[in-house]
Amino acid sequence: FPTFDKPNERCTQEMYITVQDDLMTLSNGDLKSSTNNTNGTRTDYWRMDQPHAPYLFMLMIGDFARVEDEWDGKLLEYMVDPPYKEDAKEIFNHTPEMLTFFSDLLDYPYPWSKYSQVIAEDYVSGAMENTTGVIFGDFVQKSKRELIDNENDQIVAHEMFHHWFGDLVTCESWANLTLNEGFANYSEYLWYEHKYGKDAADAIRISEMQGYFSMAAQTGTHPLIHYGYSDKEDMFDAHSYNKGGLVLHMLRNIVGDEAFFAALSKYLKDNEYTAVETAELRMAFEDVTGQDLNWFFDQWYLDQGHPILEVSHDYNAETQEAIIYVDQVQSADDHRPVFILPIQPMVYGADGEMQTYSAVIDERRD
Repeated sequence: FPTFDKPNERCTQEMYITVQDDLMTLSNGDLKSSTNNTNGTRTDYWRMDQPHAPYLFMLMIGDFARVEDEWDGKLLEYMVDPPYKEDAKEIFNHTPEMLTFFSDLLDYPYPWSKYSQVIAEDYVSGAMENTTGVIFGDFVQKSKRELIDNENDQIVAHEMFHHWFGDLVTCESWANLTLNEGFANYSEYLWYEHKYGKDAADAIRISEMQGYFSMAAQTGTHPLIHYGYSDKEDMFDAHSYNKGGLVLHMLRNIVGDEAFFAALSKYLKDNEYTAVETAELRMAFEDVTGQDLNWFFDQWYLDQGHPILEVSHDYNAETQEAIIYVDQVQSADDHRPVFILPIQPMVYGADGEMQTYSAVIDERRD
């Protein structure tokens, strides 16, 4: 299948797939016709009328159990190995509810004609957000009983959110991959916060943070927008995914929920069906908030590393002042020497009363 393995290409597509007539096919877009041939084969004609990147093309052929559903007048499909037919809807947890939640949250309805999810045996990766036809490794196939203790919400949310961030608005180059994967990563937090509460979401955030710190300690750091990669596969790491999601959470806390989601909606509407760099994201946030956010994007997207802080405090009884000392001790060799960090220190009095203050750390020793 000769094509362009670049995310900044975009086109519509047609596929004619001829298979033995007892097999099922799936591809992007809609099945326009299915023709039985005289030799025991069948030819399915799939057409995708909305432009998307060639790396999102997919075709699947197999012996599947297919379960149909519907959301907002659009076809939903769950395609699994036949023994899992009765479990199919639970395997792809909460698909209709997620589509509603993300559409409402982004003020941008799910933009594609259908949503199919299918299992692949011995798949090379965890899952892949092919437009309208998401592939999952067979590890997600579990019985209803198994799913009680080991559900698939995170991976289902991740691949679905890509249909806005990655499929609709696509990173301009692999160097900008976090504009796809950071958002998909953060969707897991957003879904858990909505469905299961903030504690459940924060447990995911802590796990993502630990994953990033572990990788940074083992292999070093690089800018989130990383033009110096050796191989594009190197970009699929805990920077693009974990750190990308964590940075979005920081940005949300800085600008507030209303501005954050309004800016995401503007970013999608301004850049739909195009390839983007980080500047487009920054400008959407600046247009909504009226703030200059170069400082945030410069240090978190275009520079590398993370702050490592040593914190101590003292109390001056005479002036009744609490003093907090913060030293940024990260190495300047592989980290930004000084990060600007808006913080909210909380001071507890002897009576247990808490007061919250706003401050900004912007020096190596502050």
